[in-house]
Amino acid sequence: SGKMGYMATLRNLRNILEANVSAKHIAKVCNQLSDAKQVAASKQLPFRFLSAYRELQKIKSGHTGMMLEALEKAVLQSAANIRGFDSETKVLIACDVSGSMQRPVSAKSTVQNFDIGLMLGMLLQSKCRNVTAGMFGDTWKTIQMPRTQVLRNVMEFHRREGEVGYSTNGYLVIQDLINRNVIVDKIFMFTDCQLWNTAGSHIAQVWMQYKKIAPECRLYLFDLAGYGTTPLRVEGKSDVFLIAGWSDKIFDVLTAIEEGSNAVKMIESVEL
Repeated sequence: SGKMGYMATLRNLRNILEANVSAKHIAKVCNQLSDAKQVAASKQLPFRFLSAYRELQKIKSGHTGMMLEALEKAVLQSAANIRGFDSETKVLIACDVSGSMQRPVSAKSTVQNFDIGLMLGMLLQSKCRNVTAGMFGDTWKTIQMPRTQVLRNVMEFHRREGEVGYSTNGYLVIQDLINRNVIVDKIFMFTDCQLWNTAGSHIAQVWMQYKKIAPECRLYLFDLAGYGTTPLRVEGKSDVFLIAGWSDKIFDVLTAIEEGSNAVKMIESVEL
C-alpha cells in the first residue's frame, strides 16, 4: 500500500523476507530503501543500516542479496552531504578495535562504540579519493577495501578485529608513517581516546616527531565515548582537533573546521 514509513520498513526487512512476499514487492521495498529523497527525509543514523544489514545476513532467501545491495545504496545516499577529500589530499583513517571500544552505546542497544567507529570510518573513506584505512589494537594494520561497499567493509573489519589484538596502541598509526617516511595531509582516528600504550610510547610524543617530516599534516581524533580523555593537548593548536560524538553530523563539524568556519555555531545548529 505504500503506507509503511521508512523507519518501519528498515526495521522489518527480516520479517518481510521471512513472510515470503512476492518478488514484485521485494523490488518495491528495495526501491524505497535506496531512494535518495526518502533516505534524506528519514534522518536515520548510519548504524541503523548496519543493524539491518546484520539481521539480513542471517536469512536464507533468494532475495537477501537484493536487499543487502539496497542497504549499501541507502548508506551511500545518507553520506551524500559528507564533503570528503579529493585525490590531491592524502588521507589516513584509523579505527580503534580495542577491548574498551566493545561496549554498547546504550543499555538497550547491541550496537557498540566499536561499530560506530568502523561505520564512520568507512563512510569517510567512501568520500575520499586518496585514502588508506586500517585498524589498531596491540598493533596497527592497514586493510584496503572498496570505497563503495560501506556496510560490507564494516563487517569485514569486524570479522578481522582479532588480528590486531585488544590494547589501544594508537601511537603505532603515526609511528608507522614515520618508519616508512610517508607524508599524509590528514589523519583521522575513530576511538574512545583511551589510548594507553603498552610500549610506554605516547601518541603526543610520536605526533611531535611526525610533524618534523610532515609539518602541514592535521590530526583529527573522534571521541566516540565521551569519557573526557584528551590524549593530546588541543588548546591553541591549529593541527590537532578533538571532535566528540557519533552521528553523521560530526562530518559537518569537520567541514566547518576545514573551511575555517565557526564550528561551535555549527554544533549549536544541530537539531537533537
